[in-house]
Amino acid sequence: MFKEAWYVTERELRHFMRRKVQVLTSFIQPAVWLGFFGYAISSGIPGLSGAIFGGRGLLNIIQFFVYFLPIGEPLKSILLTSYGIQYLDFLATGIIAATVMVTAFMSGISIIWDKRFGYITKLLVAPIPRSSIMLGKMMSSTIRSLIQALVVVVLAVLLGAKIYTGILGVAISIPFMIVFAAGLAGLSVSLGIKLADHEVFFGVFQMILLPLFFASSAVVPIASMPNWLQFIAQGNPLTYAVDATRLALFGGLYMPINWNLFVLGIGGSLLLDFVVLMVIFVVMVVTGALLFRKYTL
Repeated sequence: MFKEAWYVTERELRHFMRRKVQVLTSFIQPAVWLGFFGYAISSGIPGLSGAIFGGRGLLNIIQFFVYFLPIGEPLKSILLTSYGIQYLDFLATGIIAATVMVTAFMSGISIIWDKRFGYITKLLVAPIPRSSIMLGKMMSSTIRSLIQALVVVVLAVLLGAKIYTGILGVAISIPFMIVFAAGLAGLSVSLGIKLADHEVFFGVFQMILLPLFFASSAVVPIASMPNWLQFIAQGNPLTYAVDATRLALFGGLYMPINWNLFVLGIGGSLLLDFVVLMVIFVVMVVTGALLFRKYTL
């Protein structure tokens, strides 16, 4: 099953790389959010200081590797906490998680086009497990989501956002991105196999993803929301993906802390995020598999 799924994955990735405009625009949109929206309201969020436009990108690249410098822990801590968290830093982690969400959910579009041009029919009559079709679509979408998220990390650093935990923090965030992307991709593929055309899919796309984005902690802290919106945000899957990303890239309580206490300071919260995302992953994939199976019988 996995061999056949990988063939589907390879085909999807090749098609994605051939669409140069799509590849380019998928990176431009997060950069626009960071470069314009992030700086525009950088001083309007309580508890977050204003962003400093200019040379922070180069300094961030240096600080990204600060933990590997042969210097003492006190000096490392000073280097990491020299600026404090700014709104651009806060927003960057939300945009990274949102990029994963959008890319993963777009996987349903490809299966709609495959239905229209008859490729799905060819796969269904081929001597391969039908579950490999859905798995291949999920794998390709997850890989694309991860690549785009890592590119957005680099763009965020170049634009001035700061990652306090360095390469290790980015590495810790990757499993959370994978679980979140795979779950959404499974749901998206099942919707794509059920819906008639891509116009309907885009309507569902906007109806689901826009509320998820704005009713989460991606743009503003949950504590600054009205009580009713806090309740919604706490049940939002994106909130847990954003929280995991922020913990991994910022450290405990979204603040830079001593390197030796980094994992200890975020362990409990990250475990909660992982459990919630795994539950969401299982629910979405099982639901998607049932819908996909019902269509292909």
